[in-house]
Amino acid sequence: MRLQAERRAVLSLGANLGDRVATIDAAVRALEAIDGIRAIARSSAWESPSWHPDGEGLTPDYVNIVLVVGTTMEPLDLLDATRAVEDALGRVRAERWGSRTIDIDIVTMGGIERAEDRLVLPHPRAHERQFVLQPWLEVEPDAVLPGHGPIAELADYADGDAWRLA
Repeated sequence: MRLQAERRAVLSLGANLGDRVATIDAAVRALEAIDGIRAIARSSAWESPSWHPDGEGLTPDYVNIVLVVGTTMEPLDLLDATRAVEDALGRVRAERWGSRTIDIDIVTMGGIERAEDRLVLPHPRAHERQFVLQPWLEVEPDAVLPGHGPIAELADYADGDAWRLA
């Protein structure tokens, strides 16, 4: 049996329903318990306004973190693992821009670039989201988002607002 080399992946976790911080903590614990995922770095919690096509502020603000992991999983296996954690924590996928108990996105994974129906890497909107860039900048200030450049520069120009949760 050939062992898969570990790849570095950046995950963005967000929640805007219920006890947002407790749910994110539970998601991190669940991810760390999965064979093939090892937490490397976790940002502090950041808050950002919710966005909805009908207008900002219609739903509660989000709490977001970035979790950097090492994983031996293939990209679709990591996606399935994150979806299983979301499901276990009560995620309902009723509407695209709806509120959620937990959302886990794979931002980047080992420099892989791919575009398939189920997964696009790097995440297609990460470069324009302060709630991804600011927490990521906190834990990896020299990181580069494949196809877009240094996250420190991206954070200077990205729209939106994100602030460290007190």
